[in-house]
Amino acid sequence: MTAGPRTAPVNQAVYERAVERFRDRRIVMPTFAQLADPSLIPDAVEARLAAVDADAPDPLNLFRVHWFNGADRRTRVAVPQHMVLPTSLTGVAAPIIIALGDRFPMIAAHKVLAAYSCLAPRIVMGQFDPIEQRAVWPSTGNYCRGGVAISRIMGCRGVAVLPEGMSRERFDWLDAGSPTRPTSFGPTAPRATSRRSTTSARSSRLTPPTSSSTSSPSSETILATTW
Repeated sequence: MTAGPRTAPVNQAVYERAVERFRDRRIVMPTFAQLADPSLIPDAVEARLAAVDADAPDPLNLFRVHWFNGADRRTRVAVPQHMVLPTSLTGVAAPIIIALGDRFPMIAAHKVLAAYSCLAPRIVMGQFDPIEQRAVWPSTGNYCRGGVAISRIMGCRGVAVLPEGMSRERFDWLDAGSPTRPTSFGPTAPRATSRRSTTSARSSRLTPPTSSSTSSPSSETILATTW
């Protein structure tokens, strides 16, 4: 994991702590280029990935956070799987293509890619401390599930924030002892006013963590999350 030859980390100390955490847990981060074109993933990584279950909380599953997974979410396909809706069905002159987002690892939804794209740059740039801070993921859908899953396999503490009006299924998933479950979660606001989720999270006690499991998020943690 490097910050790149042209850009120095925002906080060198935070960056070095992240490197130490990732080294200890043998976490390797795929580049965005590798996720855009999985053929760039090293053969050695592919060989190890073949033995990893798509739902396992294994850091190697970061290399499956792309659109090129097959229906089994383990094998790779040349073209992202999709459906083409014909004009006879839609009444629209142009064919409509639907990308199948359930081919992704851990949560069977494409939001793990969105979550990774938010957290990875902050790790690399020394803007997020995986040891001292928490990644807060407010969402009305699968984004918080993706954030929790990505946080877990990247050695970070993730907090899912769901509006209370969401389906029981999402709360059950978060509270069912899943290997990718969050550190904590809770209802914040009705779905119709999901913006209040952000307001609530930002206005929570903004004090530095005092322990790794019970403290509230610090202001730096919240600001490190893309809402």
